[in-house]
Amino acid sequence: MATVKPDTDSIVAHLRGVRDAVVDELDQRADRVRAVVEAHRHTGALAAHTRVRTNRTDSTVTLEDPAVYAINYGHWARDGLTWVSGIHAVEAGM
Repeated sequence: MATVKPDTDSIVAHLRGVRDAVVDELDQRADRVRAVVEAHRHTGALAAHTRVRTNRTDSTVTLEDPAVYAINYGHWARDGLTWVSGIHAVEAGM
């Protein structure tokens, strides 16, 4: 009968090859996010606040602009009548 160690997920997550593959995948996704952000830049603030963080077992792309939700998903213009479409940079990274 086979048994599975309860910490198998942790063992696998810390394997060098797995960690390298996670970083490679994140780099590709981060490039897609950056491309969308750069193509739609208005002030450059969102591009300046785009961060890639790599920890021991996982990585994240973070958009840290205070208006990131409105920029990504869309918002009403200041006139209150015009819808401004979002750039959907988050979705580009998925």
